[in-house]
Amino acid sequence: KRPEDYQVFLVLSATTKYRDLQKIADCYGKIAKFELIFTKLDETEAVGNLLNIKLYTDAPIAYVTCGQNVPDDMEMFNPQKTVKQILGGKE
Repeated sequence: KRPEDYQVFLVLSATTKYRDLQKIADCYGKIAKFELIFTKLDETEAVGNLLNIKLYTDAPIAYVTCGQNVPDDMEMFNPQKTVKQILGGKE
């Protein structure tokens, strides 16, 4: 099978600097079309890079994790929740 025959996820830490996220996405994008999973949302207050890298790659954000108990701490991406965090609201 070819890579496009699979559902492929690029798993990134939300604590990673934007320039590094771009480099990772550029390398990974040569292999396959992918969806994004962001980990460690509980370890950062700067969640804007989630949306920045989503716009940069045009890849959908599928899941996020907030804790170390995967899969229990894994949830589907909720754009409204993320925008609220960016604007300073608490979830």
